[in-house]
Order: sequence, then structure tokens, then C-alpha cells
Amino acid sequence: MSGWYLQKVSIEGFRGINNEGAPLVLKLKPDCVNSISAPNGVGKTSIFDAIVYAITGRIPKLEDLPAAEKGPSYYLNRFHTGGVGTVALTLEPAAGGAEVTITVQRDAAGARTVSASNGADGDAILADINREFVLLDGKTFQDFIDFSPQKRGRSFAGLLGLKRYSALRQGLASLANTKAFNNHFGVAAKEATQNSATVTAQRARANIKEAYTALVADEYDPAEAETTMLAKAHSALHGVELLRPLCEGRTFEEIDPSACVDAAKTAEGGEAWEQLAKILRDQTSWIDAAKTAPSEEDAGRLIELADARDVALQVTQGVLFHQLYGLSETILADDSWADKCVCPACDRSDTNSVLDHVRRKIADFEAVEAASANLVQEWTERGWNQLDDLERLGRQPEEQAHLAEAKDIGVKGTLDGTRARAVTEWLKTLTDRADAKVAELTDSKMALEKSLPNKLTAVVEKAEAARRLQTNLSDLRAAMKGHSDVGAELARIARVKTFLDAASSSFASSESATSARRLIAIEPVTRTIFAAIMFTDVVPALKKRVGSEDLSISLAQFWTLPDISAQAVLSESYRNAFAISVYLAAASLYGAGAKFLILDDVTSSLDSGHQFHLMNVIKGQFARPGVPSGPQVVLLSHDTVLEKLFNTNANEGDWWHQCIQGTARTAVLPQSGAIHKVRDATHAFLDTGNTDDAAPRIRQYLEFKLEEVISKVGVPVPIAIAFNDDKHMAKNLIDAIKAAVDLHDAARRLVLEPAQITGLGTAVATIVSNYLSHWSTGQTHAFTAPSLKGVMQAIENFASCFQFEHPAGSGQYRYYRSLSQKF
Repeated sequence: MSGWYLQKVSIEGFRGINNEGAPLVLKLKPDCVNSISAPNGVGKTSIFDAIVYAITGRIPKLEDLPAAEKGPSYYLNRFHTGGVGTVALTLEPAAGGAEVTITVQRDAAGARTVSASNGADGDAILADINREFVLLDGKTFQDFIDFSPQKRGRSFAGLLGLKRYSALRQGLASLANTKAFNNHFGVAAKEATQNSATVTAQRARANIKEAYTALVADEYDPAEAETTMLAKAHSALHGVELLRPLCEGRTFEEIDPSACVDAAKTAEGGEAWEQLAKILRDQTSWIDAAKTAPSEEDAGRLIELADARDVALQVTQGVLFHQLYGLSETILADDSWADKCVCPACDRSDTNSVLDHVRRKIADFEAVEAASANLVQEWTERGWNQLDDLERLGRQPEEQAHLAEAKDIGVKGTLDGTRARAVTEWLKTLTDRADAKVAELTDSKMALEKSLPNKLTAVVEKAEAARRLQTNLSDLRAAMKGHSDVGAELARIARVKTFLDAASSSFASSESATSARRLIAIEPVTRTIFAAIMFTDVVPALKKRVGSEDLSISLAQFWTLPDISAQAVLSESYRNAFAISVYLAAASLYGAGAKFLILDDVTSSLDSGHQFHLMNVIKGQFARPGVPSGPQVVLLSHDTVLEKLFNTNANEGDWWHQCIQGTARTAVLPQSGAIHKVRDATHAFLDTGNTDDAAPRIRQYLEFKLEEVISKVGVPVPIAIAFNDDKHMAKNLIDAIKAAVDLHDAARRLVLEPAQITGLGTAVATIVSNYLSHWSTGQTHAFTAPSLKGVMQAIENFASCFQFEHPAGSGQYRYYRSLSQKF
């Protein structure tokens, strides 16, 4: 898309522009520098706000207000009865073709709708022209200087045409953030699972070694191939003549140890063998369960880590506050939240940075997370979550299952010191019971073996050793597979992380290099513009560190001093000129969809001389038509000195100037015949007998003239009038004027002529009886065209009662200075 010029702006019911039924229409010229001036409070900034909303969808100064101020409720004009604000932008394609009018509306509920003429995609066009340098005001330039280097750099990316690249860079950085990445993929839980598998495998290997030695009567060699080890175990059972039939044709792991015990029982005849086998199995179960118990040193370490987490947790306020601080940090760190000293949760302002405070609070929670991670590692690596068998064997039915209850808590790292002590004391109880039970079973075994043949006793012991060997081989394989599966998954996750780290780093470097190249192009243009505005030996400089988003500003030369801080030494006017120069330079080099700029009151900090220089720069070095390839510029200002310059420039063919006047209460219109347009339109409707369309315009015209009288002669108006009903406003204004006249008359200080006093009463009577008495009650059907024409004349007569001819005999009239002074 080649770009768009702004041809026309139409506004109704938005911000300080009421214009009900008669929108404010500002026609602009793409081949001219356009300027619009107005006194303070007339609606100049409302025009800027309306264009900002139409293009961006929000007005930051309203959205950023504290919630109690209800900023979003002030988008619409409070005096407009329709409850809908409408902004229409007519755009002209820079490459030629049909113009497109994009109409943006906002209703009282805040809903926004966009429509476009000629079948165009309004949202796409608005997105195309939504660039950082299109809508500029004094705050934009102030922020550019005051921003942190990182925030300035991110904002500057848009000026360089790299906004989407900057957003992608930030997105990649967020994805590559280690903490967020690990939380998303549950890395900690997977590592805990892997640790548990490691502990299980270690214990299985130890049990395999003992079982193998008991079965084969030889030392277990871990380096020996598993097939060799299994062959020796098979040979040990096969070598027992009684068990040979049970071993032939079977692998070691296919041999049934219970069948071996039954064979011994059958050979001897009696239940003693079965009892011995059970004792051996029970003894193995208790021994194996006891082996899983962490040591006393491990127990002390667990308590120490749990206590450390408790200490860290004491300075925090729980999970809900952690979530609150996290969300607050996200909001505060976002560029759209301008004031970092305002809390997004309560809207209170502080002298210190709320963002820094929130980050300190989050750091407290991060200390808890680190302590929790240490606790999880200790819990899983020492096997505290693998004590189910020990507790099952050692706990009485009426006793509390401390280990089972703490299992999930330990894996999550939320074990507190009190529970850690309870768990370790309970473990000591269980291990003591296990030791006692193993001793008891050993005594029973020895007593029973004395009554049985040694040969058959050895058979039973080998059968039980074979059972232990088979069971632990199965456990080892399952643990190794689990460890391998989790390891593979962690490896895949690590590859993704490596890719994201590399992508983030590579993209950041590329974006930074591109930004640096464009910055090199912008800096000399910035210096040229700055020199043309300020005419001084101060040279601005822009610095961007390679691989970083940070953009630093400085002064390459401050008269005779090199490399000086811009923020430390520049006055407000110089700061403003610095920022303006940067933005104009960027717009001239990297303008895209928008071929126009709106500058709202950007010269307020400059004296008249520098204002003049800036206008010359815009006219001759930057904007169309002085620079044919330059953008269209629209200037909004309330500065009276600038207005004189605008009027002077308007006499030339390359400058288009308009003045506006009016009030938020009634209407804002271009000054040239503004109120007369309302008057003339009213008369036109009345000439055709159309009282329906004429009546509301009479209200606009009447209120405008009444407010004009109040403003010109200085009539005091009670503040309560601003909150009164729409339909009673004019009557209240008339009453205020009459009260002021009566007061001055009673004090014998009234400047009005006797005929004017009489005429005032006549005009008021006509206005009230023929218009206001019906309008205020909604009885508009009583209106007739002739009576309303009389009302229009009465309005003119009313205003003339406060005017006098000057000079005498000239036919020119002006308002009295006040009700008590002529001049």
C-alpha cells in the first residue's frame, strides 16, 4: 500500500465536540501545510483526541486515569443526547484513486465500530496508518526524553519502521525466559520423576547384588553382561537336583520360585517348609523396606531445608499476593502504563516506583521458590517419596500415615518445618520397628532351620533368593525405562529451549543491527533539523548498543564540551527540540502507510523565535509541498503568536489555515461563518416549514449566543448550571444574565441604555414563551415556522442589547466591556 493523505475530518458527540446534528467538518489539503488554531478550551485537543481514537482505538490519557475517575466514560460528549460519538476520516490514496471515508463510532457502553466506504477494509487501513510518528503531542516528546533507555528503544523501533520486529523480539525473549519456559513444560516435576527413578534403580541394583550372592554363592560383578549373570543364576537353581525339572526348558526369569518352595515341601512332607519360605519372604520385605529409609543425616538436612523455606515464606503474603504482584508487574512493565509510581491495583500514587516495589516483593517469592526447589531435590533424591512399603509394613491401623500424607507435599516443595519434624520422627519409629521385626524373623528362621534338613533349607533359601533377584531385575528395568523416557522428554524440551535461545539471540542481534543501520541514517538528519530549529552549538546524538534494545540519548557537543548527558543539561525547550528533530527525521526517512502527521500543541515550550524556526523547517525541509516526497502536516495550536504566523503563511498558496470557535456545550465550528452556518441552516429549514430540524438548531444557536454574551460582558454563572438538564440550560443562562443585569441596575452601575433594558425584556419574553416553554417540556409539536422565525430574531435582539456602535455612525457594533463599563 503506497500511503494515505488526510483530506477531511468529521466529528460529532466526541470529547469536547457536541455538534449534535451538525458535525464539525474540517477540510484539509494534502498539498499544503495545514494549521488549525483555537483559544484554550474550544476543542482543539478534542480534535486530536478524536483522530487518536479513530486510528488507535484508545485515548491513553483517559484509559490511564485512576479507576475512580472513570476515564472511559469521558470519550463521549456529555451534552450530546445521542449517546454515540462519531469520527469520520476521509483519506486520499497517495498513488491516486477513489477516496475512502472510514467512520468510527463509540457508544455509551464503550463498543467501537468501524465502517468504510467503497467496500474498503477500514480496520486494515487504520492499522496501516497507525505509526508512532503520525499522532504527536507535547507529552510524546517529553516521554521520549524521560523514558528509560529500554522503553525509549522499544518506542523508537516504531519510528524506524521496526515495530513488528521489536514485538517479535520481545515475544521470543518471553518464550525463551527460563523460568516461564520450565513452568510451561513442567521441567521441575519431570526432573523429580527422573530423580525418583534414579533412586529406585540404585536400590534395585543393591538388592540384585545381595540376591545374586545368596543364590550363586559368588560376588556380583556389575560389569558382567546381564545374560551371563542370568545364566549363572539359572545354573545355581538347575544344579539342585530337586529343582532341575522346574528349570529345564525355562529361562531364569521363567522359573517359578513358589513352585521351587512347593517342591521342597513335597519332598520332606510337612508345613514347616512353607512356614520357612514365608519367614524368608517377610524378612526380605522388611529388610528391603528398611533399606529405602533416608539416614539420620538426611533427616536433619530435610528439616534444615524446610525451616529455610519457612523463613523465606514469612516475608511473603501467600499465593494470592504472589499472583497479584505478578499481574501488577506485567501491567507496570508494559509501555502503555506510563506512570510507574501509580499502583494498577488501587490507583494510588507514590513518590517511589511501584514497579520497583513490586519486583522486590516478587524477589521474596522467588526466594521461596528457590527454597522449595532445594526441598524437592532433597525429597526426591533421598527417596522420601518412596517409603510406601516401609509405612505399610510398620504402621498400625489406628496410626496416622505421616509419610503418605506428606508425599505430594514433598514433591511440590511445600513441606514446612513442623511437618518435616513429624515425618522424620515417624521414620525413626518405623525404622526401629523394622529393625526389631527383622531380628524377630531372623530368630524364628534360625529356630525353624534347626528342625529341618540342611539340604532342603538351602533349597528354600535359594528359591527365595531367586524370587528377590527376579523382582529387583524387573524393578531395575522399569526404573531404567522410566528414567530413559523422562530423560528423552527432557532432552526434547532442552532442544526446544536451545532453539528458542538461539532464535531469540539471533533475532535480537539482527533486529539490533537493522535498528543501528537505520539509526545511523537518522542521526545526521536529526542534527540538521535540530540546528535549523535552535541555531546553537549543541549537537544531539543517538546511541544504540549492539544486541540491546536500549536507546540512549546524549549530546555529541555541548558548545565546547563533548559527550554530555542530554537529560542532565538540556532545558525543556531544548529537550522538546531534540525529540521533535528525532521524530521528524524518522518520519521523513521511514514513513509508510500514513503520509500525514498531526502535531498537537508541540511548540508550547519554545519561544516565538524558535517557533518560527520550527515552522520554517516544517514548511521548507520536511512537509509537502516544500518537499514533494514529504508528508502532509496538520498543526493544532492555541498560541496567539503562532496564529499570526499561520494567518501570514495562509496568504501563500502552500499553507491552509483554519480557526475554530465554540463550546463543548453547544458546537465547535470553523470560525469563518461558523455560528452563521447554524443560523443560516435554521432559517433554511424554517423557510420550508421544517420545524423538526430547525428546533434543535435554535437551541444550539441560542445557547451559543447566550454563552457569547456571558463571555463578552463577564456575567458570573453559578457552577450548578453545568450540571442541569439539557432542556433547561438556555433558561438558566437567561436567568443568570437577567440576575446580573438587575444587580447592576439596582447598584446604578448598569451601562445598558434604557431602550436596551426594555428590549432585553421583550426579547426574553419572546424566546421563553415561543420556544423555551415548549422545548423544555418536549412539546415540540406546538412549534410553527413563523413563531420560530420570531424567536431567531429575538435571539439577535437579545445579543444586540449588550452591544454599542463603535465608532459612532460606523454601523459596526461591539460588546460592552462589562455590564458596568463601556470600554
